[in-house]
Amino acid sequence: MSDRQPVERVLKQVTRQPLHRQVQEAIKSYIVNNSLAAGDQLPPEGQLAELLGISRNSVREGVKALEVQGIIEARVGAGLFVRSFSFDPILDNLPYSLLVDLESVGDLLDLREVLDLGAVDHLIQHVTPGQLAALDSIVEKWRIAAGEGSYPAELDRDFHQQMYAELGNPLLGKLAGLFWDAFQQVNDRADLPDNSDPAETLRLHEEILDAMRAQDAAGLREAIGHHYPGIWSKLE
Repeated sequence: MSDRQPVERVLKQVTRQPLHRQVQEAIKSYIVNNSLAAGDQLPPEGQLAELLGISRNSVREGVKALEVQGIIEARVGAGLFVRSFSFDPILDNLPYSLLVDLESVGDLLDLREVLDLGAVDHLIQHVTPGQLAALDSIVEKWRIAAGEGSYPAELDRDFHQQMYAELGNPLLGKLAGLFWDAFQQVNDRADLPDNSDPAETLRLHEEILDAMRAQDAAGLREAIGHHYPGIWSKLE
């Protein structure tokens, strides 16, 4: 008897990629192959349709999808341009499953914790008086809000953004903002339980600031370690 499996078990179904996806890939390849940067202009839709050998409507559908993804932008009366990198389209298009699946939210939070802990040595090495003054200002406003029993989400975000402000790596700051914003969106939409104490949350951030001021890497890791259990408790 032959050891060969039946053909239907070996072959995978051949699928054809939708035309609008082909258009997206073609335009992205054009950007990469021509080393286009943010602000550079792309050929107009009519020329793209001619180059690709498809209808202008098909090109327009692909272009709209790339706009949603934040890859290109259409300027009225000017044409199509490569867009500067931003995480905004990612946040605006978070999958619905992420907004209701707490396991996925936990994965996202885990990445944020890894980022904070992994950046500790860099944070300590690049602390500046100006940065500490900015963090002091944020904490002072936070104390007022906490004294009134409220949690100032915008100050929390500002605090973590300011932590990364002196690293000279905008991507790290954007990633920190992405994780924070994504978790807040999930928190707001999924109505996660609020187990936090405003005063305790403030104290945990004061620990982080004190460790940065002392340029104490071990202390900063410990402070960050104290910070996350309270966030994780919302997912339990």
